[in-house]
Amino acid sequence: MGRREPVFPSDLLAGLHVLVVEDNSEARDLFKTILGYGGALVTVAADAKQALAMCQHILPDVLVADIVMPDYDGFWLLEQLRAQGPRAAAIPAVAVTGRAVRPGDRFAQAGFAAHLQKPVDPWELCRMVEHLGRKR
Repeated sequence: MGRREPVFPSDLLAGLHVLVVEDNSEARDLFKTILGYGGALVTVAADAKQALAMCQHILPDVLVADIVMPDYDGFWLLEQLRAQGPRAAAIPAVAVTGRAVRPGDRFAQAGFAAHLQKPVDPWELCRMVEHLGRKR
């Protein structure tokens, strides 16, 4: 009988820095745990303004942002981030949303490289972050 591989390797995301922006503390902690288990350095922000302030000092390899947040949404965050210059504009972003995703939704038009619907599959999240982070 062969050795079973883990659900995803604990070093899949080694060397990648991911900024997770999520207003729900339980979801934020879950994303941090999943990505951290994959080996990523994970920074979290509770809202779009906090994330934007963080990006004044650090630029992650990948941004994972909830779309629906109080005050400023994920679309606003990405627009503001893209306006900070070419290095910030080059950060690949993943949109996360709890609402149904329909063809024609504006994720790609807004500059998101990909989107996921909640509840997020941990393996899909890690594969997506790994793919986008390694392309840079």
